Amino acid sequence: MEKIRAVGSTAARKEVIFQNSEKEKRAAELVIANTELIFQNGEKEKRAAELIVANRELLFQNKEKEDRAAELILANQELVIQNQEKEHRAAELIIANRELAFQNTEKEKRAAELVIANTELAYQNGEKEKRAAELIIANQELVIQNAEKEKRAADLVIANIELAYQNAEKEKRAAELSVANTELAYQNREKEKRATELIITNHELAMAEEQFRQVVESSPNAIVVINVKGLITLVNNQTEKLFEYDRDELIGNKAEMLMPERFRDQYSHHRAMFFNAPQTRSVGADHELYALSKSGTEIQVEIGLNPIETVKGKKILVSIIDITERKAQEVMLIKHNKELEQFAYVASHDLQEPLRTVANYMDVFETDYLPLLDDKARQYIKSVTRATERMSMLIKSLLAFSRLGHNKVLVSVDCNDLVADVLDDLATVIEKSDATICISPLPVLNLYEVEMRQVFQNLITNAIKFMKKHAKPKIEIGAEQIKDRWRFSIRDNGIGIAANSFDRVFDIFQRLHTSKTYEGSGIGLANCKKIIQLHGGDISIESTLGKGTTFYFDVPILTK
Repeated sequence: MEKIRAVGSTAARKEVIFQNSEKEKRAAELVIANTELIFQNGEKEKRAAELIVANRELLFQNKEKEDRAAELILANQELVIQNQEKEHRAAELIIANRELAFQNTEKEKRAAELVIANTELAYQNGEKEKRAAELIIANQELVIQNAEKEKRAADLVIANIELAYQNAEKEKRAAELSVANTELAYQNREKEKRATELIITNHELAMAEEQFRQVVESSPNAIVVINVKGLITLVNNQTEKLFEYDRDELIGNKAEMLMPERFRDQYSHHRAMFFNAPQTRSVGADHELYALSKSGTEIQVEIGLNPIETVKGKKILVSIIDITERKAQEVMLIKHNKELEQFAYVASHDLQEPLRTVANYMDVFETDYLPLLDDKARQYIKSVTRATERMSMLIKSLLAFSRLGHNKVLVSVDCNDLVADVLDDLATVIEKSDATICISPLPVLNLYEVEMRQVFQNLITNAIKFMKKHAKPKIEIGAEQIKDRWRFSIRDNGIGIAANSFDRVFDIFQRLHTSKTYEGSGIGLANCKKIIQLHGGDISIESTLGKGTTFYFDVPILTK
């Protein structure tokens, strides 16, 4: 029994030893498994650390990844905690293995628990791997989304740049449109202003044309308006009367129809010359000019040519005066003047003879009988002598006045030389009166030299003669051109002439002072007036009593 028990005990011991060896073998295997698990956990920890670094880099790259990265960090933190728990359990397992030799039951129990824990750990690792795979997928999706966002952001930047460019272009076009609108508004205002001015101008032009027509129509002279082509564009009622044409027969036709045949060849040339150098002028005053009526009657005329500007261009306003009656009167006047001059010459010549006889007898009587006469008789003889001398001077002056204009010759005269000669002739009078004479530059003109010399001599002599007492004569001689004539002036500082005597001083034998006060025949200024009129000019006076007188006379520019 004891052997059986011993054998049984030995067998039990062998089984226990076998079981213990098996347990140790399993424990060794478990240690190896735990070692591998620890290695795997180290690798996992290493990968977790790399994942944390990647997640941190991902955090810096995109804020959008922060949420997912936060989740990944939480998962990694859970993994670390779980690894720490696994390490703690592994430590506990080692302790359990050490105790297993003594407490196999506990080891088996712990082994069972370890199997369960390993199962759970494997499950957890599977979950972690699944979550890591999901995180990788999420990260990839996030990368794709970020790439899409960056692409969209780039597209948006490009779109914004294009939009900014388009807005700039729109603003530029808006500014240009604003400027164009401003200019258009200004142009419209200018157009309206010009339109208003044009309306006013047209109205004024219409009124001016109507006034012009009324003036033309009311003119006592025949008026014809001619354009550059020589066509008649306007006539008045006096034209119809003078030429015996109706208005419709004249307007639109050539002006040559109003001229005798012998004048028509030169008309076109003269018209062209006038339009090339338009100026107011008269024709027919110095030579015979004739017009032709509808009935063929020639009419002696004098015409005035006046250039006018119209909206239809330059035209000539022709004023036509019928001088037939005037010419007839001039012929009669010339005849009467000749008769009068002949009478004045004969009368003055015939009066000289009895006057000389009276003067001779008075000389004889004074020589032979003066000692026999008393003072009163001698005074009578002196009065008669002075009267005959004055009568002789008046007759000679009348004879000179009647001869003015005879044998006149138009020559070129330098008025500077002419006045210098007159001053030489009056040198004695000038020196005696201590007169000062200032002469401005004078023109060279075509004049009747002898007659014009007499004008200067008379006016300068009067300026010296009619001087205030105890005053020195100061005389200024000048000339200025006014259009087609020269105006001469002779100014003095003498006694002056009353305004109511301006016209009377030019009448023959008219005197403003007695012969005792100022000598003279009273015919000098009448001679001046006649000579100036022979030149086609006029003479006038400006004067203030006590301050002086200015004589003006106009001389036209004459041609030989």
